[in-house]
Amino acid sequence: MRKTILCVGSLIVSSSLWAQKKDSLHDNRLEEVIMTASRSPEIVKKTASTVNIINRKEIEEQSMISPDLSNILAYKVPGLAFGNNLVGNRGQTLRGRNVLIMIDGIPQSSPLRNNDREIRSIDPSVLERIEVVKGATSIYGNGAEGGIINYITKKNVTNKLFAGSTVLGFTSHDLFNNKMFKADGGAGYRISQTFYGSLGKWDYLVNGTFTQNGVKIDGDGLVQNPRYGLGETSVSNTFGKIGYNLDENNRFELMYNFYSSLQDSKYILDLGKYGERPSTGKLGTREGVEEGTRYNHNGYLKYTNKNIFRNTSFNTTLYFQDFYTIYDYRNPPRWKTGGQSAILEKKYGFRADFNTEFKKDHEVKGSLTYGLDLLNEKTSQPLVDGRIWVPEMNMLAAAPFVQGKLFLTRGLTVKAGLRWDKMSVKVPDYTTLPSGKDTEFNVQGGRLNYSNLSYNVGLSYVAFDFFQPFTSYSRGFNIYDLGRVLRDAKSNVLNEINTDPVVIDNYEIGFNSKIGRFVDFSASYFYNYSKLGADLVSVNGFWTPLRAPQYISGVELAMNVYPTRGLSIGANYTFQEGKVDVKNDNTYEKYLSGLRIAPARLNSYVKWNNKAQNLQLGVYHMYSFKRNQFEPNASGKYDEGEGPVKDFNLFNFQGSYKFNKFITLGLGIENVFNTTYFTPTSMYTARDAEYVRGNGRYYTVSLNFNY
Repeated sequence: MRKTILCVGSLIVSSSLWAQKKDSLHDNRLEEVIMTASRSPEIVKKTASTVNIINRKEIEEQSMISPDLSNILAYKVPGLAFGNNLVGNRGQTLRGRNVLIMIDGIPQSSPLRNNDREIRSIDPSVLERIEVVKGATSIYGNGAEGGIINYITKKNVTNKLFAGSTVLGFTSHDLFNNKMFKADGGAGYRISQTFYGSLGKWDYLVNGTFTQNGVKIDGDGLVQNPRYGLGETSVSNTFGKIGYNLDENNRFELMYNFYSSLQDSKYILDLGKYGERPSTGKLGTREGVEEGTRYNHNGYLKYTNKNIFRNTSFNTTLYFQDFYTIYDYRNPPRWKTGGQSAILEKKYGFRADFNTEFKKDHEVKGSLTYGLDLLNEKTSQPLVDGRIWVPEMNMLAAAPFVQGKLFLTRGLTVKAGLRWDKMSVKVPDYTTLPSGKDTEFNVQGGRLNYSNLSYNVGLSYVAFDFFQPFTSYSRGFNIYDLGRVLRDAKSNVLNEINTDPVVIDNYEIGFNSKIGRFVDFSASYFYNYSKLGADLVSVNGFWTPLRAPQYISGVELAMNVYPTRGLSIGANYTFQEGKVDVKNDNTYEKYLSGLRIAPARLNSYVKWNNKAQNLQLGVYHMYSFKRNQFEPNASGKYDEGEGPVKDFNLFNFQGSYKFNKFITLGLGIENVFNTTYFTPTSMYTARDAEYVRGNGRYYTVSLNFNY
């Protein structure tokens, strides 16, 4: 399918971080937002891309309801699919495409073997903000065909030698009944301790956070299926950042973060029936070792020079990631003797960025960001017993890039960029692990080489507040889950396996509007196309890539109203749909599965912040529409990934009262009306074991001490 569409993204920022307030009457309406996800500071409305920024205050408010980053993002980011209430984030796509997750620019996603754990890879207690840039970009290249989500960590913000905060939280399914002390009461707790300060040229921030989740219960009081569940999980996060300022232009910064999420449940699967009754938990002994993310280590050493030569700043980063997660135990016929798989990833990377500004009469007329990325990644998927499902893939990658901006007038900005990725993946000789009656293959290893030129161009015009249009085109690519392809090999020769990357053409058109002093509105239409896509389809119980042409299109709308000081009301709506050309005859008769396309969604909120009374309140609503694009197969059942998704309503509440500048009491209520519902993932997956409900009502009481 060919389509030429001029595109521009909407800027959907309900309230954002770094800003200049032009209207002091409305504390929640922030005009200018500086973001760094494009690797050089920018005014968001001039980025020619759809950008969402979740600031520190919003993260703290949402964390009072639930510290689950998957849910926080779903409520705050239009176009991102709803979370699945599980430890993984399979199916949580951004505009129907894979999204590159990063921590301070360190990639958590892997093109070699998708671990489905990227979104929950750090605790929100250490986040300063979250930057979401939609659509492919030449700045980051491989793996970012749907966009990027960059978790920006905190750093010291005081001149004091010592300051800190302590957060104590308690969570229960039934806060006002002694049932919360019983095994099935769902009680849990959370402790977070932060210290920060500065001494001369040095500054620091350290944090330790521990969360113990209780048993998870649905709206009917039934224990949820523990398989991949969030119940009875222990989440640990240790974070540290130290900075040293040589002078006003030169700075060194060292960061380290450790994250783990392990489940130790006394429940096992009580199998349900898809479409009839949910899969729940029953008391029993689980097979295999403790599942979950054993560790996720991230760290960097960064050097910044604000003026390395004339009008040019320089940033360089050495970083690493070391990740290990274990999945649940599977009996035959998953493998002929059963087993439990794991994914191991190690990344070592280097980034060097220059940003040069071009000035005339002391006014910036343009800028150029350019540099080089280097990456070595090793990823494998063994079984816990030592058998190899996916052999260790060793990737070396280099990518020079350049991104330019030209300010033609005060309101008109042109932006364009190029990135060339060169990658080589070494695969050793290996033998596939067959399931059921499949035949094993002895695959001769070798090298897989990839090269790709990504590019983007955008135009924005912001001269008038009431109408600020922008348009963009971008090309991205992804070596789509190479490990999944290798483990399903049906050939003895590596080069005969189809490992071609997914190349995406993204188009977007839209506008932002400020109507008077009280209303912000934005709208966008997006379309993306790939000649060789990679939708997942289930074959004998395994998700297997379907390589065929596909397209996705959709709209995003957002409105925020500020009727009086401290009060803000807003809503956003997202719709997307996509089809695949299975026959490769340009008919596009088949819809993309639920793993790729999320149901339409309407999010809304009302927030009140009364600084005089130290009171803050917020009500958040989500309505997930139905999606029913598929018919049952010949046996009367739905194919996996194609089950009908029903609609549901959810309401959350969050409030806080500040007794003084030191002590704040918070209350969060997830699923206020205790709605019994199935998550979209559980409905479209159409598997008995994964037909599970979402959380019932949960109360969280927190006490925050600042000093």
